[in-house]
Amino acid sequence: MVRAIEPESTLRHRSVPLRDSITRIPGYPRKLVIFKIPASSYWWVRYFTNSQIFKRTTKTEIKRDALEAAKRFYDDINHRMHGGTPFNGLPAEVNAAEVIPFRKVALLLMEFEQAKVERRQLAKLSYKNIELRMNKLVLPFFGAMDILSLNYKVLDEFLQKLSNLEPKLSISTLGNYMGLVRKVLQHAVRYSYIQHIPEFPKVGVEDRPRGWFNVGEYKAITKVSKKLAGKRIEWRFRGEQKDGTYFCAVGEKLGPDDRLIKRFTMTKDLSDLIVFMVNSYIRPTDVRHMQHKHVEVIKREYTYLRLTLPPSKGHSFPITTMPWAVKVYERIRRRQEIELGRPVEPGDYVFMPHAKSRDNAIKSLARQFDIVLDITGLKVSNVGEPRSLYSLRHSSIMFRLMFGRTVDTLTLARNARTSPEMIDRFYAAPLQGEMNIGELQSKRRPRPWE
Repeated sequence: MVRAIEPESTLRHRSVPLRDSITRIPGYPRKLVIFKIPASSYWWVRYFTNSQIFKRTTKTEIKRDALEAAKRFYDDINHRMHGGTPFNGLPAEVNAAEVIPFRKVALLLMEFEQAKVERRQLAKLSYKNIELRMNKLVLPFFGAMDILSLNYKVLDEFLQKLSNLEPKLSISTLGNYMGLVRKVLQHAVRYSYIQHIPEFPKVGVEDRPRGWFNVGEYKAITKVSKKLAGKRIEWRFRGEQKDGTYFCAVGEKLGPDDRLIKRFTMTKDLSDLIVFMVNSYIRPTDVRHMQHKHVEVIKREYTYLRLTLPPSKGHSFPITTMPWAVKVYERIRRRQEIELGRPVEPGDYVFMPHAKSRDNAIKSLARQFDIVLDITGLKVSNVGEPRSLYSLRHSSIMFRLMFGRTVDTLTLARNARTSPEMIDRFYAAPLQGEMNIGELQSKRRPRPWE
């Protein structure tokens, strides 16, 4: 098929500015204008000075961004003129006029974060969370905006939009969204698209200490998890749809008002996990990835496990456990060797090695733990704090603060792969003077000269 060549007059006509679109920029010379042409959906900028015409596409369909691009275009031309650059050598298309959309920088950031995942500097789950937030709310609001047009006013408008969403977002979630926008702007600075990051509106801080278990509660969940190991649990619903309740049943017949939701098989891994986590400071995410090659048994003056786990939360320090974790780990190894019919290998997983995937493994353990909490009535603390597998790590740190002798916060924080600030704000928040009455009432030994 032969394509007809348009006459030169037609081509010229398509590049002629649309008269109704020509707009001057307030406060700038009359010879600086933006306009549209039939051949493009973008706004163009034109500036006539020193007997020459300079023009360039702004690469944006948004008039507000085109006006800002025109101002940069004007400033850049004058800067080159007064900076000694030969005027006749000034290119007709100056980069300063091009609009850099927020979406373009966001894409560069996501490529940067993906590379971190491949280098194992960032967890895949963390990347998925960034991607979800970016596509859900950040890009729909900022996507087409010129990265240079972002200022405090625009950022505050976004924060107000987030604050008015239903259901209401928590303070920490608001902070995560604003932090993601800041990361995009920081990336724009790296690429020299902008010179500095604008001031951000303050979101505020909302500390929510996680629920933990006292000694009595810890013993209760450990006892129940051991009793339930190997048993089939039924998750049921009883009553009317609006006023009914969900509950766990162990060996009970299905009542006339009961409806079976799902069946679960409790495992020995759960009871071992409860004791192991309380004696090792690890996070649930560490459980997901822990293999036997990450665990080293140390039996010298002190008995403990040295856990050299993959980096988590930006920390890579080895973790030193309490002595009881050694007994639990050796019990796990013996059981796995019997089940496998061979010695465990370095690449075998410590918990739930037979799970279809590591996601299934951690979900199964979390579901079993939730059943134990339901049966013991310990899903929520006395002060209304919800509990989960993470509460076992919280309990581990609390027990050291309460019962450890002269344990300094810095040592504890590094061993638990966190910071002293996080210990104080979240983990140690429930710590009260009565819990360490011995330390408060202790007396210093008199010195010889006193």
